[in-house]
Amino acid sequence: MRYIWAAIGLIRILLGTVLSLGMIKFTFPVKLEKNAILSRRKGGKINLGKHVSINHNASLAVTQNALLEIGSYSGVGENNVIVARERITIGNNVMIGPNVCIYDHDHVFREPGTMRNLGYRTAPVTIEDNVWISAGVIILKGVTIGTGSVIGAGTVVTHDIPPNSLVYGNRELVIRPRLINDREGRQ
Repeated sequence: MRYIWAAIGLIRILLGTVLSLGMIKFTFPVKLEKNAILSRRKGGKINLGKHVSINHNASLAVTQNALLEIGSYSGVGENNVIVARERITIGNNVMIGPNVCIYDHDHVFREPGTMRNLGYRTAPVTIEDNVWISAGVIILKGVTIGTGSVIGAGTVVTHDIPPNSLVYGNRELVIRPRLINDREGRQ
């Protein structure tokens, strides 16, 4: 049994070395479920903290010279799409529900020319620690979501969210303070 664990340790070291050379870095343990995809182009980097969980069919991609960082004890839900063309930073203890999309870019479309060749506008996305992002949320470029915030299902986030906020709605965002119960259950 001791030899099996030694072999597993050696495999982890070798795999970690190979992945580091490929600019995908992580600290064990990391959980990658069935059909989870991590992809990067030359110069792009993906850094995963320890105990990160990437669920079924999630797709994480970085383009050339972009960076995606996910902090320790964070989870990426099923069918998520996270694409970094510049920088996306996700903090520690972040819960991301299913079917969430996070983009640090959008397409240039008000210029003449072929739509496919017009390029992108980018701005970093930051999701601070201890955030809960519910199912079906879309987070767009240039957004910072403050520590301890909760983003309601189906919300499209286009503006910064202050720490400890509860946010929901599509057409008009409703931002309220997140009330936290004390030990006696009072708000």
